[in-house]
Amino acid sequence: MLMKVLRITILSILASMLAVVSPASPALAAYYEEISLDPGEGEVGNYIYVNGNDFDDNVYVRIYLTHEEAEPGDDIDSDVKDYEIVKSSVFVDDDGEFEEARFTIPSALTDGEDEVEVGGGTYYVCVTYSGNDRIVAVEELTIIGGEIEIDPDEGTVDSEAEITGTKFSKDEELTVEFDNEEIDIDSGDEQVDEDGEFVLSIIIPGSTAGEHTITVSGDEGSEAEATFTVVPEAFVSPLEASPGELVTISGTGFGGKEDVDIAFCSVDFESVAETDSDGSFSVDLEVPDVSRGIYFVDVEDESGNESVTINFTVAENIALSTSPITSEPAPGYVGMDITVSGVAFKASSQITIIYASTPQTVATTTSDIYGNFTASFPIPISTAGSHTITASDGTNSLQVSFYMESEAPDVPSLSLPLTGRKVESPTRFDWGGVSDDSLPVTYTLQVATSEDFYSASMVLEKAELTSSEYTLSESEELEPRSKEEPYYWRVKAVDGASNESAWSGERAFYVGSTAWTVTLFEFTLSVWAIIWWCVGCLVAGLVGYSVGRGRNRSETD
Repeated sequence: MLMKVLRITILSILASMLAVVSPASPALAAYYEEISLDPGEGEVGNYIYVNGNDFDDNVYVRIYLTHEEAEPGDDIDSDVKDYEIVKSSVFVDDDGEFEEARFTIPSALTDGEDEVEVGGGTYYVCVTYSGNDRIVAVEELTIIGGEIEIDPDEGTVDSEAEITGTKFSKDEELTVEFDNEEIDIDSGDEQVDEDGEFVLSIIIPGSTAGEHTITVSGDEGSEAEATFTVVPEAFVSPLEASPGELVTISGTGFGGKEDVDIAFCSVDFESVAETDSDGSFSVDLEVPDVSRGIYFVDVEDESGNESVTINFTVAENIALSTSPITSEPAPGYVGMDITVSGVAFKASSQITIIYASTPQTVATTTSDIYGNFTASFPIPISTAGSHTITASDGTNSLQVSFYMESEAPDVPSLSLPLTGRKVESPTRFDWGGVSDDSLPVTYTLQVATSEDFYSASMVLEKAELTSSEYTLSESEELEPRSKEEPYYWRVKAVDGASNESAWSGERAFYVGSTAWTVTLFEFTLSVWAIIWWCVGCLVAGLVGYSVGRGRNRSETD
């Protein structure tokens, strides 16, 4: 037990000796001095009162203001380099206290290493004993700083406004409010730069006519306000229409929840709409029955807020027609010359005319200064029935109908081969041509082994023949068939509107064998024909010889 007490005593003596030999570290030293600020925030130029207690008595202290974060134990100039001496000599009484040491928040910190402009944010009030740079007491001071300018400071809803800010704390993140409602930063800076400045743009939100407060604040306490005046604006869509058509008239930036009067084409529409809480409205109105020309549109609310006058053009009713006019009882035909006429289209504009059975541009022209035009074209090949003709100037378009005739062409009359006759190769078919309004007329030829022309019996089908005759090619030549088992052929006509005639009556024919044929000089001849030709030649020779011999005998006698 005695040895334990002796060991503790020796360790205590050694610790006391080390404490005497080693100077106290500033970071570890205890500071009992305290200060308080009244008020704890203010703007540049405001008074701030400093109260202190637990200081050494009957001494003088110095008060500093800095934007650098400071704490007791820091040294002026080495730890805190940018500052302003706001009170150079304040006396501490017998109780170690001082009261209401007043200073004015300066516009800049000028006594330190660099001159720094004072903006909004957190600053530090520091106190040292006179003649000593060691800080013994610190208290935070919030400086409400920042200035903003808005350009323009008057405008309409949805217009852009540029905000330029100065005297904010550097690197602050920015927030913008419009009448205490946060709005987006449309473009520009979202953070204050090193000089406490920024430039950003906002879009004015829906709001009523009059003054509104725009507030820009930083996340370190900087804040500034400015006033923006919203003015009314009206819109008309479209800006040109004909009597009886509907147009939409809308507006923003009028009084909230107020009736709106509209003067439109010399007609007063009173209390025709009511604005919402943001001063906006929209209403559809019919263009009055007035003459073609330019008219004014004016909008005013109950409070007398007026929009800028808008010019509105009353146009003739747009119209489109064709000549001649077709209908189901009186249709047109392929190739018919049609004239399309338009009224009140866009002036001096290209007009495109489309025939829309299978959409194809059939004509283009240019409207005159009044938007009128004419254009002619032949009706293209298309099927029977109703088709649309569309005229468009790129903005306006109208359609009219064209009715294509549906009357079938005449049934072709068959010529060759004759009924029941044998044909020789190459086989040739001939029939009577058909005329029709809807040209061209084409033909379909069918050859089959059955008079019913069912699919299995079909031998040949040739469609879209433009001539009323057809000769089989060598590859199409028919196989020989007897008279008892003939071929059958028929023809129908198809006009340019795809109208089809009925099939002609069928005809039978047969093809003889080609075994007893010989081809000479591109002509195919029957062997029997050649034999009979040879016999004929022989007989003719014998007759000639006999006649000649008889003459010679007569002359001798």
